[in-house]
Amino acid sequence: MMQPSRRSVLRGATAAGALAAVPGSALLWARPAVAGTPSPEQIHLQYGDEPARRMTVSWATGSSVRRPRLRLGTPHQGVGRTVPAETRTYVDGLNKVETYTHHVRLHGLRPDTTYVYEVLHDGAAPVRGTFRTAPGHERTAFRFTSFGDLGTGSTAWKKSALHGAAAVRQVERFDPLFHLLNGDLAYANNNPDRQPQCWDAFMGNMAVSARNRPWMPAPGNHEVELGGGELGYASYTTRFALPDNGTRDHCGNWYSFRVGSVLFVSLDGNDLAVEDDASQDPVTGRSLYISGYSEGAQLRWLERILSRARADRGVDWIVASMHQFAMSSSASSHGGDMGIREQLLPVLDRYGVDLVLCGHDHDYERTHPVRGTDPHSLLRPAVVDDRLDDIDTSRGTVHLVLGGGGTASHDGTYLPDPDHDGVPNAFVRTRRLPYKADPDATEKATWSAVRDPDTHYPYGIAVFDVDPGHRPGARTTITVSYYHSPAATPVDPAPRPVLFDRFTLHRNRRDGFPHQAARPGTAAAPATAHRR
Repeated sequence: MMQPSRRSVLRGATAAGALAAVPGSALLWARPAVAGTPSPEQIHLQYGDEPARRMTVSWATGSSVRRPRLRLGTPHQGVGRTVPAETRTYVDGLNKVETYTHHVRLHGLRPDTTYVYEVLHDGAAPVRGTFRTAPGHERTAFRFTSFGDLGTGSTAWKKSALHGAAAVRQVERFDPLFHLLNGDLAYANNNPDRQPQCWDAFMGNMAVSARNRPWMPAPGNHEVELGGGELGYASYTTRFALPDNGTRDHCGNWYSFRVGSVLFVSLDGNDLAVEDDASQDPVTGRSLYISGYSEGAQLRWLERILSRARADRGVDWIVASMHQFAMSSSASSHGGDMGIREQLLPVLDRYGVDLVLCGHDHDYERTHPVRGTDPHSLLRPAVVDDRLDDIDTSRGTVHLVLGGGGTASHDGTYLPDPDHDGVPNAFVRTRRLPYKADPDATEKATWSAVRDPDTHYPYGIAVFDVDPGHRPGARTTITVSYYHSPAATPVDPAPRPVLFDRFTLHRNRRDGFPHQAARPGTAAAPATAHRR
């Protein structure tokens, strides 16, 4: 299958060779901007294949420009090395607007090092940013953050709210090494007459944080756009230059990267879910569906990546991020998706994935650790432990719904407990139906551990602190803190987030004696007894 339609024009070779040895000369002199020349905008960072040594800097311009490039240096020495950019463009199929983006893939960087950079082109003044590379593969402490469903941060756009701007600033408040953005980015497909302009507004808002730290996205159902090429991803794949996944046609749709002892995998739930995508064909009145577009390539890639990780005694943790989910008990939920349950969960179980971060429902919900499925159910994930504060993920995977980034719609109400046994109901979607059809089944949400029903705090951000432990084979932890937030208003545009849920994930480091490193598929059998 071919990549979504776009044109790529190489304005020069991408970065090659080591960039660590930056000359110690002073800042290069920049000519003043030429009247009428567009300035660089929407600057954002993404990790390369090796976050300790590779970083990608991306930006946009309002029209074609001459010699887009980046100058790289350090805070003490200034910038001195110039690297030409690759220019990508696409034409939106609905309104014929052309978008121009520019990307520089830097490599040969030093681990855990701060760099300064400037992006510019002929006739434009340079725009500066900074970044810090990730630590190497040695075990080290670090922090990352996550949410999904962000929007532009402006009420001028459908599905967006003021809180989208506050959410970006809350990322900066917590100062993570990087941020995971779990799908449904701009909601441009809900603004079909101005899709590219909506993306511009989103990218400009995101750049407040993303010009100084990587934001690593996963595609959501709202990234599937009419007029966006074969898959609807033309805007997404043109604006982001993500780590390679080894495919020619779907590069960046799914990918992985490693920081310290943690492997991160970003997945495309649109390829796996039975639920409709969000764009409606005005001719047929039905949804666009791209489920199954990779013909199994994504899952085969995932098997290889996870198998390699679990054979590597330097990798303790595996964290997956995606948009759609296997479980949610929201009253307005899309429903736990049977496509994800059938295809993805067995792979996650087989390799003992620790944590799955999703969006899609605009609320917060945490599951108990789960592994396998309950008998005589709709592949309902089976709970292995009821403890809420300290969770052994070598026994089961914890799933989080983190869809409170900043979109205008809120899903902070949940299905009731009709049997009064402490277990609420949840929706399940078992088959593909016409546009915006309701889920078609229910189940008892035995897997649901914590929900945030306080609609006074409709938004939120999750903060993850990795502690690598102090000796081989010892305990390593990830402390998860979920902060909910009141909605931003013109009077209070930067509301302070409030801690709602905190818990610790733990497992033993895999660099101990050989018998201490659990093999894939050897986790404890699901315990399905006392809560049901």
